[in-house]
Amino acid sequence: MKKNLSHHAYLVQIHDMIDLSPSLRRLVVYSPDLAQYPFQFNGAHIKIFLACPSQRQPQLPQFSNHGFHWTDPVNKPIVRTYTLRDYDAQTCTISIDFVKHGYSGPASVFAQKAQFGDLLGISSPGGPTPMLKPAARYLFVADITALPAVQALLADIHSAAEGDVILLLPQADDLPATLPLPARMRLHPFYGHLSQIPLLVNSVASLSPLGKNDFAWVAGEASLVLPIRAILREQWQLPPQRHYAVPYWRQGENEESYHATRHQYIDT
Repeated sequence: MKKNLSHHAYLVQIHDMIDLSPSLRRLVVYSPDLAQYPFQFNGAHIKIFLACPSQRQPQLPQFSNHGFHWTDPVNKPIVRTYTLRDYDAQTCTISIDFVKHGYSGPASVFAQKAQFGDLLGISSPGGPTPMLKPAARYLFVADITALPAVQALLADIHSAAEGDVILLLPQADDLPATLPLPARMRLHPFYGHLSQIPLLVNSVASLSPLGKNDFAWVAGEASLVLPIRAILREQWQLPPQRHYAVPYWRQGENEESYHATRHQYIDT
């Protein structure tokens, strides 16, 4: 699976703020430099760079073949990974959807306090290319943190696509009213928190197994992704190139503490 390496960072400003649901808030960011943004598809991973508390403008990283580094490590920004929800070259804007975690995390705090003109940094897109593989049948499984990516991928999928979309959302009002679901794809929403995961996993296990010409996309909290990946690989014998299964986060950990564990999981 080919991956794109982020190779540039852009200083952008808040252009609009939209409350999508009780749990999701969209920030639309703008910069004239985004007219040349190396966009490939919505749903790609991007890094965001948030200024440290003593600064208004975040330091942007320098890129090399070994990733990015900081000219002033003492004042490096807070770095988080998000989904590129939408890109508009004409208006030079990018939309990013944030889960409202209250005031327990820096990105959630930034999104909820955001004002017009606030500054942040974003990277070029990364992640597997293409993220969505051609398939006879699809399976999407996601919690609220991966819902923006699922929406972006479904918007690009062909209208005759067949399969299942299984979502774990905090409440029914978080289900998008305009989910771009092809007519032959079935929606299975679960509402609540992580205690609903066993029911969701059983729902996946009850489906007809995917075959070698099918594709599964799974993302969200680690205790959701791990058992489903086991079903895909061990029970259904689905080849690694026919599924994407990434734990975006793990309960009780922030991105810094979970970074190494997540990458070890992905690499295996």
